[in-house]
Amino acid sequence: MNAVPGDFGFHSAPATKLAIAVIGAGPRGAGLARAFQVCPDWELAAICDVDVNRASIMGKQLGTVPCFETIDELLDCVEVDAAAIATPLGARHGTAMTALRAGKHVLADEPLADSLSHAQEMAAEARMGSLVLMAGRPHSYEPSIQKIQKLIDAGSLGDIMFVEALLSETNLLNTERDVFWDLAPRSFAVMDEVLPGGLAPLDVSAFGGDPLGTGRDCVGHIYFRLPNDAPVHLHVNRLSRSKCHQLLIAGTRLTVVWDAGVQKERLRVYDPSSPALQKLSTPPVPELNLLQLPGEDGTGPSVEQQTMERMADAFSRNIRRQNDGHSPNSPTSRILAVLEAVSRSRSLDGQVSGVVSPLGDTHGGLADDWPQSVLWPT
Repeated sequence: MNAVPGDFGFHSAPATKLAIAVIGAGPRGAGLARAFQVCPDWELAAICDVDVNRASIMGKQLGTVPCFETIDELLDCVEVDAAAIATPLGARHGTAMTALRAGKHVLADEPLADSLSHAQEMAAEARMGSLVLMAGRPHSYEPSIQKIQKLIDAGSLGDIMFVEALLSETNLLNTERDVFWDLAPRSFAVMDEVLPGGLAPLDVSAFGGDPLGTGRDCVGHIYFRLPNDAPVHLHVNRLSRSKCHQLLIAGTRLTVVWDAGVQKERLRVYDPSSPALQKLSTPPVPELNLLQLPGEDGTGPSVEQQTMERMADAFSRNIRRQNDGHSPNSPTSRILAVLEAVSRSRSLDGQVSGVVSPLGDTHGGLADDWPQSVLWPT
């Protein structure tokens, strides 16, 4: 991901706005549409969804935005510079390839595609057309995530002892793909932002279950180790009665807890040497007020909407600078490589499976050649 300004604000609107179409009118697409509509660098030119009625409802809520049932019809009728794709995973590759072949820049949900080979095909098409292909990772633009990254990079946590992550929701009707491909990419994207060296395990083990008989794993556990042998455990659950996205990183000096369910104070830092595991509100956690973001109580937009808007701003700057957001060893390629290793391990009843590098190596340990975004001043 390319660098993001530290002021969290948008640049002044240029003389000519970029026109964008949002493909997919579900909750994710609605968030993207609102973000592009308020970003001064963008004009929301069209909305597309196979359920054209749903697209029309969203278009009316956002003003008079043209709506289409297929991307081919949209491209024939409206001139756009880019497409933001928020379709189900199975349709993401085909939709993105259609847009790229039409000469449109593409922002697509993480993961970009349903396989590493499909993502590489999309990247090759983008390079051939000198287009920007960017994975949508809103948490990358969240101040609390950037604060964790800064604390780890500065050594404030000490040596990492273990990492635990949980992502759960109630989505009993989603049987298109298993819970690993459905939920794990979101946690992997956050880990890739904050862990030293990014998400680069040598191998993984995965265990899952399908207690409802849907034909897909609905509950799962993923295990791997950091280079210092610290264990990492991710629990994903689509059968939970509560929605939760948490990350805990325990170091020898400090422990950080990130909770996406909290609007105003997502990041908490604890001193493990304190008898009561005391929460810190003084250095080494400076600028704490910057983590107190407006909540959904009428004081301002939600954290999710703010990060969407920053992502929309970053996409326009990448296009104007012709900075491609996807490389052979980009974070989204690494995430797909780990997901494929998870699938192999699951098919082998949890046996360890090596992570095949997007660069063709037979193991992980990848160097990060895609600079991470920087929101916090150094």
